[in-house]
Amino acid sequence: MKKFILDTNIYINFYERYYNIDYFPSFWKNISPILNKHVIIPEIIISENYQNRWFRDWLEINYTEKIVNHKDYASDWTKILQHVLLSNMYKNEALTSDKGWAKETIADPWIIAIALAENYTIVTNERKNHGLNSKNPSKSVQIPDICNDLKINCIDMSGFFKEVNLVV
Repeated sequence: MKKFILDTNIYINFYERYYNIDYFPSFWKNISPILNKHVIIPEIIISENYQNRWFRDWLEINYTEKIVNHKDYASDWTKILQHVLLSNMYKNEALTSDKGWAKETIADPWIIAIALAENYTIVTNERKNHGLNSKNPSKSVQIPDICNDLKINCIDMSGFFKEVNLVV
């Protein structure tokens, strides 16, 4: 069965931008079994400071699968950072800035590491950097660019809904 890892921005879309529980209770009723059947959730996603208390509480009640310890994938995480470091497409800031991927609290390289190790599909709203080039290296890394480099399947939220047949 195909498994997915959802980027933090997807969960934020769920609870904050598009499917507020007050207006879309059927979304929350229908997404719960999908998460339990198709999605693995690493600790780093829950602990990222973007997640609000309501969502954390909802997950605690509704997500019955084991939360994955992302640090079990430390060697794969190192491979991801090494890939960025050795690429001439990125400036050092891509790793070392406040939101740089070398910070252990940044989820993006962890979810890529898990997806790479386990052959999972990543779901994100990030877009490829179509201007990425070695003459003008980027200060930030986008998940779809690294997924493309490493041949990891990466889709957006609508693609995820289609793959899991979400109907609300």
